[in-house]
Order: sequence, then C-alpha cells, then structure tokens
Amino acid sequence: MKDITALAKEFYQNEIKDHKLYSALAKRVKDEDLREDLMRIANMEKGHARFWREFLHRRGEKTEDLEDVSPSRLILLVGRLINPLVLISLLEMGEASAYTQYYRFLKEKGADLSEEEVERLKSIILDELSHESTFREKVEDLGLSNVRDMVLGMNDGLVELLGVVAGLSAVYRHDPHIVGSSAVVVGMAGAISMGVGAFISVRSQRQVNEALRERQSIVAEVSGKSENVNLPEDSENEFRSALFTGLSYLLGVVFPVSPYFFMGDSLKALSVSLVLAFLVLSFVASFVALVSGISLRKKILEMVMSAGMAAGASFLIGKAVKLIFGLEVS
Repeated sequence: MKDITALAKEFYQNEIKDHKLYSALAKRVKDEDLREDLMRIANMEKGHARFWREFLHRRGEKTEDLEDVSPSRLILLVGRLINPLVLISLLEMGEASAYTQYYRFLKEKGADLSEEEVERLKSIILDELSHESTFREKVEDLGLSNVRDMVLGMNDGLVELLGVVAGLSAVYRHDPHIVGSSAVVVGMAGAISMGVGAFISVRSQRQVNEALRERQSIVAEVSGKSENVNLPEDSENEFRSALFTGLSYLLGVVFPVSPYFFMGDSLKALSVSLVLAFLVLSFVASFVALVSGISLRKKILEMVMSAGMAAGASFLIGKAVKLIFGLEVS
C-alpha cells in the first residue's frame, strides 16, 4: 500500500476534481432541486479537500491550490451530452467509491492519525455515504437506475454470444448463415431468460419485503411493540427491470452475430466479429475507466482478454466436438 502522504495527495486531488465537477454540472441543470443538491455536495467536497490539504501541510507536504486542479474534460463533455444523474450513476461504477477508500485508509493508517483527524475522517465518510444515497434516490425516482444494468447486460450478451459464434464457427466453417441463425436463437433465448430472471428476482424481493412488513404490523398490533427492522424501499419495477435487462442483452448480441449474415466464410466472419466485439468492449471499458478513475489500460485489458479467452476456449471446444463426432459440414 502507498504511504500515508501519497494516499492523502490522491484523496486531495480527487476531492477537488469532484468539487469542480459537481459545480460545473450544477450550472448546466435546469431542475432547481437538483442544482441545489449538486452545489451542496460540491461545497461538501471542497471542505473535504481542505481537510486533506491541512492534513498534508501538517506533515510538511506542499499541495496545489484549489483553483489549479480541473476535472477531466471528457467527464465535462459527457455531462453536456447526457443527464447528469446518468453520469453520476456511471461514476459509481468505479472499483471503489470514496467512502470505501477512506474507510480502508482509516483502518490501515488510523494509528498514524491524531484523534481529531480520525473524528474528521469519520465525518467525511458519513458525508460521502449521505451524498451517494441522495443521488441514488434521485436516479431511482427518474427511472435511471437501470443504466449500469444496461451496460453490464450488453457486455454479458456480447461476451456470451462471441463464445457461441466462435464455437460454431469451428464446426460450420463454410456455412456462416447457420452460425448466425443459431446464434440469434441462442441470443433470443438468453435475452428472454435474463429478462424473466430479473423479473422473478425483483418480484420475489418485493414479496419478501411485503411479508416482513406484514409481520411487523402484526407484532406491533398484538404486542404493542414495534420491531426495529429497516427494510429497503421497493422502488424497482419488475417489468421495467425485465425489459431493460432483456433489451440490453440483445443489444450485446448484435455486434458478434451480424457479420455472419454478410460474409461467406465463418472464420472470416469470426475475425470481423472479434474486431467489433473488442472495439465495443474497449469503448465501454475506456468510458467506465475514465469516469471512474480506474486504470484505463487495466480495464481495457481485463475486458478484452476475458472476451478473447472465452472466444478462444469456445473455438477449441467446437474443434474438439467436430473431431470427436466426425462432423463434416460443407
């Protein structure tokens, strides 16, 4: 793990960038309540940055001035193109949010902090939890909570169908239409399965919560005492969840499957399919990495290599099946 001052410098930079980002977004939104929330949190992040600056100064470290640090231009550009709440939802896709980083820092480096610094850091952790909760509620109220699910669902469909077409290409080398048609069937079945699974999952959770609330009500009425059980609000709609999940999966199917309907050789179609899949995965990985602060190279390699390994393994399985069963498809 990095030393305490190196980590503090990273936290300082991140808090300033968040302050600038929320301030910039606040100037562009029309909704007055959202603007106030953004400015409130921007000022909160500015206060956090001051804490880290003072933290570093007490340890003899120099820091950049608040005005000398700017948020990513890419993030600001994205903020112009999409709903700010969607952008914030995507920001939460990072490997570790601020409060988890601070909590880990507190647990591992707490012995090196003063009592006052420990208490202030605990307060900052609560601030971070509070503002993430605020945005999560707004995202759910506007029906934007499925954005990340769509991205992940699309990736699932893309990677899984890439494996399917790779395996079938090894068997149907000279009949790409069979590969494409078979993959469409698999993709449709997968989308329906994913949608039904999401529907059942959300509805089942709702039913469980309703049963627990009914139990609480009965206990309170019979005994005169209420149970102190906090249940999450059932804000997610099972029909919408099923639709988003299924459609996003189908969107991922399009990229690896479409070349098989336009080319006369399955291996050539597979090469185009791989290129399309890797381009889409790289784009998604780049976007997630840049808005979340994850290493760009690491995220792209992670997603592309995972898809490549799935495709390679499926192709070898297809070859093995063809050899074992003596399939000769012209």
